[in-house]
Amino acid sequence: MTIHTIEADRLRVRFDPRTGGLVAIDDGRLGAWLEGTLAGSLFVVEIPRGGDRTVVVQTTDQTLSSAHQEEPAAIELRWDEPVSSTGERLDGRIVVRAAVTSGRLSLSMELSLAEGGVEAVRFPSIRGLRGPGELELRGVDYSTGTRVSLLPTFDSNAPYWGTIFPDYASGNLRPELVGNPTSPFIAVTAEQGGLTIMPAEPSLDFIGWRASLEPGYDDSLARTAPGDGAVTIDAIHFPVEGRDTVVLPTMVVAPYEGSWTASLDVPRENQRPTRRSAAAWLQEPRSWLQVQLMSTEGEPRYDFDDLVDIIEECARAGIRAVQIVGWNEGGQDGRVPWHVPAEKLGGLDGLLRALQRAKELDVATVLYVKYVWVEKPGPHWDDLAAWVSRDPNGQPYAQPGPVYHTARKRYGISTPWYVPLCFGVAELRRRIADEVALMAEWGADGVLADESLYHGRALLCFADDHGHEPGVSAFTWDAEWIADIRSRLGDRADTFVIAAEGAYDAQFEDYDVSYFRSASAQHRPVGRMLRPDARIVTALTGFDDRSMVAQSVLYGYGMSLEPYNFKGRPADMPLTVARAVAADGLRARLADWLWNGHLVVDGRAQLRVVEGAADLVSHTEWRDADDSARVVVVGNVGAHPVDVILSGLHRDCAALDLRGTPTRLHEGRVTVPAHDAVVVAPSPLIGTP
Repeated sequence: MTIHTIEADRLRVRFDPRTGGLVAIDDGRLGAWLEGTLAGSLFVVEIPRGGDRTVVVQTTDQTLSSAHQEEPAAIELRWDEPVSSTGERLDGRIVVRAAVTSGRLSLSMELSLAEGGVEAVRFPSIRGLRGPGELELRGVDYSTGTRVSLLPTFDSNAPYWGTIFPDYASGNLRPELVGNPTSPFIAVTAEQGGLTIMPAEPSLDFIGWRASLEPGYDDSLARTAPGDGAVTIDAIHFPVEGRDTVVLPTMVVAPYEGSWTASLDVPRENQRPTRRSAAAWLQEPRSWLQVQLMSTEGEPRYDFDDLVDIIEECARAGIRAVQIVGWNEGGQDGRVPWHVPAEKLGGLDGLLRALQRAKELDVATVLYVKYVWVEKPGPHWDDLAAWVSRDPNGQPYAQPGPVYHTARKRYGISTPWYVPLCFGVAELRRRIADEVALMAEWGADGVLADESLYHGRALLCFADDHGHEPGVSAFTWDAEWIADIRSRLGDRADTFVIAAEGAYDAQFEDYDVSYFRSASAQHRPVGRMLRPDARIVTALTGFDDRSMVAQSVLYGYGMSLEPYNFKGRPADMPLTVARAVAADGLRARLADWLWNGHLVVDGRAQLRVVEGAADLVSHTEWRDADDSARVVVVGNVGAHPVDVILSGLHRDCAALDLRGTPTRLHEGRVTVPAHDAVVVAPSPLIGTP
């Protein structure tokens, strides 16, 4: 039997002539990625039958019915009456179309089974991956790059009692965690290149990713694979129930050459434009203060008169934006999802005075809101219970609510349940839009929607009375929700800022700002790499937070100053405040690059460490709108100064410390102090003779 082969642009892909399984991906630059006896998978369809929830239709059990190839680079594979893992021949068909275009493999799948019952489909399911050298799995979570070892060591997060092989699955396995539902793409990376796997077009469908190690560990303590060990990569889809025919999003497998950053090329191409607000105050670097007035424990830490004092303190210190948290009845995260100014803090009149004072001082105000949940028990449960997301059994999804201050909360004794709301309910979206419009009328400059990327355990909603098909992705209406708010805002739609916590993938197209936390020496700014021009703000909680100020300049993040985990005020962290304000002053001088410019991934600048710890040094390159010149930032998170030599720059450059003091470069050499950053720019840009 002849192997079915499609090829173009250096990429050759082969399918088994008997089963139709994928047996080889051979990229002309890097060689074979799939070889060996484990190869030969393409799909696994999960179809519970007769009380057995493990029944599947998998490629290795099938006999290919037909393979139609009209051109060298494309083929249609068809399986009629597929066979289940229990040996049952099913009435239906599976069709896969594969094509190689521009050096990338695209795979589409359509299936129809007479009895239906398809719960999940793993497609593509690529078995037998070894590749050249060590393998890692990379993706993005909460705008930070993830990194998981696959070979020769394998990092498993599997519930061992429910799996056969060690595996690593994306997504929220622990309901108390707040994070992305899953990465919008994954990359299997090796030293000289790898494979990026993702939907061909942006999709609101939930897609999970799983890597499995076969046959398992050779040494379970060291987590090492045997010599013949190989990895299976699954993209896991959850089709809407009840449809006669299931059509999955077209998937792309794209080989790339070079460092892991090249794996982001295809995801970047897939992005629609990032939203840029018309609010004037976002066009300039402004550090924020985040301050909590009251938590769910009901303690009035600061009332609205105190808030006026804090706003005035911010203005004196050069902090020109405030995120106001816990201003509502119930405190931060209490009595969700509705927000009413707390009477014990001074009521609506007190909040209005604070917002007005901020306007007088040109300090922007952003009100913290939380709309994704309703508390159970809580004052709004009876009103909103019909609109919560439900599982296939008709039960509401739920998870423990927030933990604040007290010992009973820390141990989960007194936490209410949080139940995710379904934004597929148009009336719910309308009521939220009305409330946000009211905040705009009060004089706030924006809102920050906490946990906006996150619907808890409700990845799918199976309610049959919400106006949508049961089993639809919970993320389907995120953009509609924001569109409804903007529509209700009227002439303030483009200037009233709608910020998100940790904007997820396409949410950057709808939100004006993304706020997250990046305080880690291992932080990989994949969110910034994917969205070079997005407004991203990160938290600074240290009292002499030099490293985080440096990181913020390095990656173009705005700074949210948060002494005592946002329970304090500017005077509590004078060193951090002074350094942040000075760094913002430097960024204002080079705003076309370091604030309103674009990060250049894999740019012209080359960096070589000549003295110091190289693994603690990184650099970024920025261009302005016209790409008239490039500015480079070099960061050092280490405890000792580092000497580096930069090449590929403008012939006449100077270095600026974060206070703006210039030093002329000699042969590209610059010293970066400990826990600090240096900005290198052409001398004409900074007025250095």
